[in-house]
Amino acid sequence: MPSQAKAYIALVIAAGTLLLLLAAGSWYSANLLQFFIYMGLAAFASALKVRIPGMEGTISPNFVFLLLGIVALPFSQVVAISLIAALVQSLWACAKRPRLVQVAFNAAALILSSSVAYKSCHIVHSVSGTESSVVCLILAGSMYFPLNSVLVSMVIGLVEGQPITQVCERCYEWVFPYFMVGIAFAGLVSGVYVPSAVWKGALVLLPTMVLAYVYFRSRSARSLPPMALPTSTEEEYPVEVGG
Repeated sequence: MPSQAKAYIALVIAAGTLLLLLAAGSWYSANLLQFFIYMGLAAFASALKVRIPGMEGTISPNFVFLLLGIVALPFSQVVAISLIAALVQSLWACAKRPRLVQVAFNAAALILSSSVAYKSCHIVHSVSGTESSVVCLILAGSMYFPLNSVLVSMVIGLVEGQPITQVCERCYEWVFPYFMVGIAFAGLVSGVYVPSAVWKGALVLLPTMVLAYVYFRSRSARSLPPMALPTSTEEEYPVEVGG
């Protein structure tokens, strides 16, 4: 593995670990029922992963429940749910057992993405004075999607020796429609329910997420990737987008 890739992976893992420690130090134990509901939904959604054609990575609809959690839950609980979601997506139904560093990177990337999205949207939310959950969710999604995509694309590009811009374009092409479907439904739910009851809408969304998974999985299976990436070397780096 190139030294630049090792340095980048170590930096992301270190940042994710620091955020995890900060969340553990500020753990908030109220609304544990809601926390477990969001965690269960995010874990289930993480298992509904779809292979990105031409890339050693998968996407899942877990980000929908992470974004709804950002609207309704405290920071520490959002970080904990991100960790569980990343572990499920990395380890569930894998063709081959991922290395520890791959699992650690995937978890750190998801924690970093959700943490930045959480802090950014709540700061803007507070400064602007708006109380709209829809605005908060859109702001969170606008930060989460590009950051998570860039973090994943960079590690693939560095490890596999591919142009990072090319990998980013490939990732964006597949992840963006998936993301827009999810954020549209999440936005509708956050607009209908008050933050303390958004979990009810999250439960309603579950069948829709399953249908979206079936559609994108079918689409992925029919696609022929135009960008050739290594598929049988020790330099493969399976990563998870959105989870």
